[in-house]
Amino acid sequence: MITESFLTLKTLQPHNLDMQQFLEWFDRNVGSDGSSLEWYWRLAILLGVVLAAYLIDFIFARAIIPMLRKITSKTDTRVDDILLGEKVVNSFSNILPPIVLTFALPFVTQGTLEMVIARLTEIYIIINVTRFLCILVGALFEAMLSSGHEDDRNRARIHSMKGLVQTVQIVISTVAAILVVSVLLDKSPVVLISGLGAMAAVLMLVFQDSIKGLVAGIQLLFNNMLEVGDWIAMPARNVDGTVIEITLTTVKVRNWDNTILTIPPYNLLTETFQNWRGMKESAGRRLTRTIHIDMRSVHFLTSAEARMWGIDFNSHRTTTNLEVFRNRLHKYLSQLPELNPSMGLMVRQLVAASDGIPLQIYAFTRTKVWAEYEDIQSRLVEYALASLHEYNLVVFQRGGLPPEVEEK
Repeated sequence: MITESFLTLKTLQPHNLDMQQFLEWFDRNVGSDGSSLEWYWRLAILLGVVLAAYLIDFIFARAIIPMLRKITSKTDTRVDDILLGEKVVNSFSNILPPIVLTFALPFVTQGTLEMVIARLTEIYIIINVTRFLCILVGALFEAMLSSGHEDDRNRARIHSMKGLVQTVQIVISTVAAILVVSVLLDKSPVVLISGLGAMAAVLMLVFQDSIKGLVAGIQLLFNNMLEVGDWIAMPARNVDGTVIEITLTTVKVRNWDNTILTIPPYNLLTETFQNWRGMKESAGRRLTRTIHIDMRSVHFLTSAEARMWGIDFNSHRTTTNLEVFRNRLHKYLSQLPELNPSMGLMVRQLVAASDGIPLQIYAFTRTKVWAEYEDIQSRLVEYALASLHEYNLVVFQRGGLPPEVEEK
């Protein structure tokens, strides 16, 4: 019994007791598996372990977490609030009780029961460590996202790393699954990893969509092809809107009619899509609008027209009314503050066809806001159409003009 063992130890003379004798006594009477401990001592140790686990949870819940909240609330940044948040600290505190149980287990039980409980405890530790690491990776991502709030471009770029964060979490979970299986089978993880080669073909067949999405998501991220907040268009898939989320398997786009479309990342690599990010980052947005002139209304200037428009009388015979209108419209556009002439400004003719002479306005607006952009280009076309009759030009319309207009 344990009492007799302590009495034996007590009979040893102090001058004869050394560390070697104590270790021999401990190994002989207690042993590494606690086989000489009576059931009530084992029960006492078990209750002590349970109490220690409860105290750890109580200390974290009632002392450490409130203290961290108080400290982080005094800072201006949200990064420490996220990294030292309740979710992260709680997941870390769940790792400590099973570790305490692992050290106390040899004194509580023995034999087969000890082996079973020890393996279950190891699995529990692996699961909790995996959960903590996944939560920590997610918290780091959220902290990076919150730190980039002053720079919208930087924030969008970080937000696009969500697929990479999910990849890291999947890798952590995969390693944890291998370790759990190795504990259950009592085999080395290296042996299990080498055996996965035979299952690779089956896994690729079953999870081919996820694997394609994973590879495509990584390529989209590292090649800087797509970010959250980008305006993209894929006419073949009826996509025309803003990217709101990028994950391993999906890219969510909110169309301008507020419908949300989901696209596999793999399709963005194999198909053509238009990204308007370059326009949003430039100094203006391109505007191209065409009006069709009835070629029968184009003629050389008369003397009256030359005097009215201030054209040299000697050169008016080689100047057309369309040329005068084109030059005056270009001058008008170059003076508009809404346009950015430094990026390009033209009023040009395209190839004439059966629907008249296409006269195109090619310019760049300073604003890139959709509503303002549409308003500017509408006003330019309206001004051009309303100015045609001043230069004796007629816009081309199929079917001709109404009789009352022709009479005028």
